[in-house]
Amino acid sequence: MRAREGISLARVAIPVVIVVVIVAALIVFVWSPFGPASTQSTTSALTTPANLLSVTGQTPSSYCSQPSGTYDNKSLTINWGNLAPGTEGIQFVCLKNTGTTAIRLAVNSSLTLSTGKVTSPQAGTLLYGGAAELVELDLWLTSSVQPGPFQSFTITIGGTQ
Repeated sequence: MRAREGISLARVAIPVVIVVVIVAALIVFVWSPFGPASTQSTTSALTTPANLLSVTGQTPSSYCSQPSGTYDNKSLTINWGNLAPGTEGIQFVCLKNTGTTAIRLAVNSSLTLSTGKVTSPQAGTLLYGGAAELVELDLWLTSSVQPGPFQSFTITIGGTQ
């Protein structure tokens, strides 16, 4: 008679121990001070011309005819949260043209190229008088940005008529 073949304890224990060590190392790396560094409290002020009102904090499915918030033409704050160097943050704002003339949207920021840039897929879009549009703002931080407290910056949305 043959002896019963079974899986030895060593064959099971070694791979399990290896997996546990790898998972523990990843957890320590991600949640330790030596893990991926992030900037802290990244915020920007959003400014627009007098006839272009905005409301921040929208979602990708927002309807700008009834935004969650009130349109304003004062400087509004966008909170980007904590972003790691070399990553992107996305925020949405609703814009409303209260004038009678169409505005071709332009997006600019006070960031230096060594820090990052702000872009928008809606840059160049015509926003007709009386119309409202959901605008995506993409903040790209360079990989050379120093982690830690991040200076606030300004985003200007305006354009030509």
